Amino acid sequence: MKAYARIAGAVLSTAVLLGGGWVHSALAETLLTQDGALEEGDKVLPSDNSLYDEYTIEGQQGQTIVVNMESETFTPYLAVLDPQNPDSFVLGEGGNVPGTQSSRLEIVLPRDGQFLVIANGMDSTSRGAYTLEVSTGEASTGE
Repeated sequence: MKAYARIAGAVLSTAVLLGGGWVHSALAETLLTQDGALEEGDKVLPSDNSLYDEYTIEGQQGQTIVVNMESETFTPYLAVLDPQNPDSFVLGEGGNVPGTQSSRLEIVLPRDGQFLVIANGMDSTSRGAYTLEVSTGEASTGE
């Protein structure tokens, strides 16, 4: 079982995803930075037998979070879950950036409290290292 991780710190974030068509540049707080791996022994999603890791973050109602995941070995798939709300359990999922091995979600949190970030692959063959980052703030899109 993977341990939950939370790393908090204020940073000036500037990231450019080449080929994805978006630029993120804003004063943001990093809620989570994690280098991980999808590997044997991880949790298995019953719907497609894919491996996943889960992480807990803290957030506030109305706060925008931006979740980015990259891998050189598989196409990432993300989900953000609200474990306290069975009617709206999945706040967002997917986020694949076309033409890349990256996924990105931008979500406005519905309440104060803890949320789960799921680091997953597109299918049951997804294995390998990844980098996951969750930060606050809105992203601007551009060419």
